Amino acid sequence: MTALAILTCILVSAAMGAAEESDIERLEHYGLAESLWSGSNAPFVDVSQSSWWLRGLSISGYAQTTSGMWANSSSLTAFGRAAGEHHGANSLAVERNLLQLDANYFLNGDNSWFLRFWGVYEPPYPWEAHNIAGPSLVYDKSQSDFYNRYDVRDAYWKNTTGPVTLFLGHQIVTWGESIAFRVGDIINPQDLSWNFGFANLEQSRLPLWMVHPIVNLHRFGPFSSSFVEGIWSSAWQPLYTSVNYADRRYAGQYSVAGAVNLLPPSGGRFDTYPYPFTSAADTPPGEQAAFPQIKRLAAPFQTWALPADTWANSVEGLRLHTLAENTEITAIYWHGHQLNPTAFAEGTPESVQTLQQRYPQLNDIGVTMNRPIYLPPPLLSEVPFVLRNEAVWQDRTPFNTINLARSSAVIYSSTMNTLMALDVDNMAVPWLTSTGTLTTNLEWNNYTILSPNRDMVYGGYAERWRHNEENVLLSASTSWWWGAVVPTFTGIYNPDGNTWELFPNVVLTPPWTDKYFLSLQYIGILSNDKFSNYAGGVFKGKSILLIQFQYNFNLIHGRS
Repeated sequence: MTALAILTCILVSAAMGAAEESDIERLEHYGLAESLWSGSNAPFVDVSQSSWWLRGLSISGYAQTTSGMWANSSSLTAFGRAAGEHHGANSLAVERNLLQLDANYFLNGDNSWFLRFWGVYEPPYPWEAHNIAGPSLVYDKSQSDFYNRYDVRDAYWKNTTGPVTLFLGHQIVTWGESIAFRVGDIINPQDLSWNFGFANLEQSRLPLWMVHPIVNLHRFGPFSSSFVEGIWSSAWQPLYTSVNYADRRYAGQYSVAGAVNLLPPSGGRFDTYPYPFTSAADTPPGEQAAFPQIKRLAAPFQTWALPADTWANSVEGLRLHTLAENTEITAIYWHGHQLNPTAFAEGTPESVQTLQQRYPQLNDIGVTMNRPIYLPPPLLSEVPFVLRNEAVWQDRTPFNTINLARSSAVIYSSTMNTLMALDVDNMAVPWLTSTGTLTTNLEWNNYTILSPNRDMVYGGYAERWRHNEENVLLSASTSWWWGAVVPTFTGIYNPDGNTWELFPNVVLTPPWTDKYFLSLQYIGILSNDKFSNYAGGVFKGKSILLIQFQYNFNLIHGRS
């Protein structure tokens, strides 16, 4: 609420300053109500020509409301029941109201600031009422305000001095380009508590406090547009909203909570299907325990050890970018920690045994390559193909194991994560649309465990990892009536359990403005294996129908 109060003061000050300046362009030709409906892009206040100190300030944003219902809520009453969940048949899956405010301040050609505020309100969900797991792992808690947040999301200063551009502050840096897979996108954690990350990769990223310089390099031989990008980020990443889990997993660790992925509350709407057999004591004959090394779990059952706020837990990396003729190439090195936790068995069978969620350190080495493909005529010579490739090798990836000789229930292996993609960008297709184009993306993601064994299992499950995990994504988008109707089909297929993750959508924008639009989306998870964690089968049954309305606005326009 403090940020909203500051914004109100700035708007009042800007309006007063505008009244005193005769050379400021005001919103004269539209009444306010008419402007809101017609979608005028004129700002509420224009200070770009003012001599006042606010002339470098611009504030814009949007208000967005998203409503969703379960496609089959009655079938979800059985979701997780074997593990103790007991959901009702209420259909409300999403009711998210988001206000985003972006403030840019242009000081001069070398210095600028950016700040992004998020205000999010979500009501209590009947589907989650008395179904969230507490510290004793019993599903009997409610969290009515868990998803609400009122905080500054991004906040950084940009300075350009000679060949060096420095970004200093709370920010997001994306090195990968996949639509749904995180291959080269290894820096920022994700907030997975309120959404399916595969269908909302952009909004789910969490900013990090970091020092982020980019140094431009001189042209050298065939290499142009070259630069070196560096990142250093401390373990101190405070987060105080959306971290008050009922099981108190982050208690006393809020100063580092923003350094790792935020997972859904146990029993929440976007939580995975729980495996019912954790230790040997609660596993019936003929079934496999997820942690057979544990004879019997004892309180506090499960603890969370986030990377402590020390220099040793800082993360850092380098990226070298260049352009060789028409091929864009990057080389990546990243030292950090796992963003998702791995469960370690603590204690001995003769004493107390518990699970501790940890985030082991890692080293990533990767390369990416993008280039257009020109086929000789007449064979598809007019098709604008683009080839994308990403590959990241990780030195020491932790995996859970059911091997009784591993008392910690964890072993390590190096891994290779690769992506091969073929894009068609904005191809003219008169038979489909006369006012738009066709864009398609075909992505093949392969995740290889370089030292596999048959005892490796998904975390918290007894289902075994495959030596090679495969995903194939297809996305196709076009538009009609000059962008008024934009349908997009996106789907991911994994052969494990014949799992499909489908998220088609259509965006409807009035022909007279792009200031507001309506989006309709279906997110469907179809699978024959509800314990297939990597493929996404653990979300089986949680298909959602969504409708979203967004209104963009421009409050203050300054010079840039």
